[in-house]
Amino acid sequence: MGICFILAGCDKDDNEESEILLTSQELIQTTWDAELYKYNENGEVEHKESCIIEFLTDTEGLYINGEGSGDPPAVNKFYYQVDKRKIVFENSALVGIWTLIEKSQKQIILQAYLPQEYKTVLTKKY
Repeated sequence: MGICFILAGCDKDDNEESEILLTSQELIQTTWDAELYKYNENGEVEHKESCIIEFLTDTEGLYINGEGSGDPPAVNKFYYQVDKRKIVFENSALVGIWTLIEKSQKQIILQAYLPQEYKTVLTKKY
């Protein structure tokens, strides 16, 4: 009488959530409404700011500051770099290192600690 052992292989990726990633190629020539939220230590929204972000190339874009910025509307150039789940912005309201926490075809949600918690909701216009 033989004993049969069935070994079931388990792929590591099957047990973990699929990691969400972002590439600059996904952003090139797209325009987004952006809502920037700054949270206080109690997790409540302390400040909200709106702008429009347009990604022109894989490293450059334009943003138009809007409601809550405290400045008159103006078009400004910004620079960015994408590395998987991280996106670094320079010269914009989103300056700093941001982590991608959610992504769909129409929406991207980013989070940063600068040092307070910030979240940005990008909603695709074009």
